[in-house]
Amino acid sequence: MTIKAANEFRQTVNGNPELEEALRGLMGDDGLLNLSEAAKLGAKYGYEFSEADVEALYSNDNDELSDFELEMVSAGLPINCSSGVTRMS
Repeated sequence: MTIKAANEFRQTVNGNPELEEALRGLMGDDGLLNLSEAAKLGAKYGYEFSEADVEALYSNDNDELSDFELEMVSAGLPINCSSGVTRMS
């Protein structure tokens, strides 16, 4: 399980409408991505990573967000799922 695998899955998702929709379906009522289910989805495609790997990827990410990720953020969904913070004041 590695951050590298999480990043590779991220790149696979970007631009793949089917996978983007699958991830949208993993959003909870609280607007947060279910990281455990996201890791399971990644495993279906051969990417082995943990919830912590996803959190680390986005907390240390200096890359520009993809159109899909920007869409999720603009809808009010936090891209960084760590620390339990759901809203900024």
